[in-house]
Amino acid sequence: MRNASAIRCTPPYRRLEIPNSGLPWTEHKMFKFTFQVEPDEEIASAALKDEETKQAPDANGTSTVEKETPEVYPCEELTFDPSSLSNKTAINPDVTSTFQPAPDCSIEYLNQLALLDETFTDDIVTAESDHSDLVPNRYEGGLKVWECTYDLGQFLATSDERKAELHGKKVLDLGCGAGILGIEALLFGSSCVHFQDYNKDVLTKLTMVNYDLNCRTTNETEAEAKEPPTAQVKFFSGDWGSFTDQYQHKYDLILTSETIYSTDNYTKLLELFDRKLEPEGVVYLAAKTYYFGVGGGVRLFEQAIDTDGRFQHKVVWKCETGVKREIVRMTRK
Repeated sequence: MRNASAIRCTPPYRRLEIPNSGLPWTEHKMFKFTFQVEPDEEIASAALKDEETKQAPDANGTSTVEKETPEVYPCEELTFDPSSLSNKTAINPDVTSTFQPAPDCSIEYLNQLALLDETFTDDIVTAESDHSDLVPNRYEGGLKVWECTYDLGQFLATSDERKAELHGKKVLDLGCGAGILGIEALLFGSSCVHFQDYNKDVLTKLTMVNYDLNCRTTNETEAEAKEPPTAQVKFFSGDWGSFTDQYQHKYDLILTSETIYSTDNYTKLLELFDRKLEPEGVVYLAAKTYYFGVGGGVRLFEQAIDTDGRFQHKVVWKCETGVKREIVRMTRK
C-alpha cells in the first residue's frame, strides 16, 4: 500500500441547524482524509478520472473537440460479510454522529474521523486530494452526508402517514452514501431495503458498517435493548444504467437524495424509475433547487420529467432560506 499525498485534518465538526427546519447537521470545516490507496480494486484514476477529449475532423477538414463516451463502473451485487466488520463492533463515540429525525428514531453513522485509517481506491483519494466532492463517473461524493439526506429523513419520520408508507414496503435507497435513508426505512418496518451507490468502497466501508451499527445486534446486552429489524437487505455498486438492466427488482418506494446535480444523468435516472418502480409506487427525491456551477437542479429535473411524460410530480417540502432545497414526490401518470 502507498500513502496518499499529505492531506491534513483540521478540527472537523461543529453542530448546526439547517435553516427553518430545526434539523441538526454536521458542517465539514476543510476536512480532508489521509487515505491509503488500494490500486488493484478499481481502474486507476490516472487513466480514467476525467472525461477525455479527442480531436476529430469536421466536414471542412478542420479539427473540433469531441467528448468520448465516459466509461462507467458496471453494477455489481456485493456480499455483506458481518465477520469483516468485526473490528467495527465497538466503535469509539468520537467517530460516530447521530441523526434523530424523530423522537422514536435515532440513527448512528460513521463520521469522517472513522475513515482516516481506511484504505481507498485511487479515484476517491484523487477526489479528496483535489478538494473535490466528486469526479464524474469515478467518485460521486458518497462519503459525505449531504444536507438533503437529512431533509428527506426528517420529512419521512415526522408524519404517521409517511411512516406508514415505509412499513412492510420494498425500498430502494438510490445513491445511498452512508445509507441513512435505507436504515431509517428498516427501522420503520420496511420488509426489503436495497442500498445502491456508485463506489464499492462507499458501500463496504461506510454503508455496511452503518447498517451493522443500527440494524444488527452484536451481543446479548444489545439484543435485550432492541429487536433488530427483520428484512431482506442487499447492496449494489456501479452505474444506474447497468443496475437497471442487470437486476429485475421492483420497489414500492425509491428514496434518493442529491442525485440530480448532473443533467447528463436525467434520462438514465428516469428510465430507472420507470423500470424499478411498482405500478403504484412512489419516488421521494430530495435536492437543491439549483446546483450552481454544475448545471442541475429541481426546476431542470421537473422539465425533464414533463418532457419524458411517464410521471407526475409535486413539490411536497421546501426550504426557502439559505441554500434552497426541496423534496419532490413522483408517481406514475
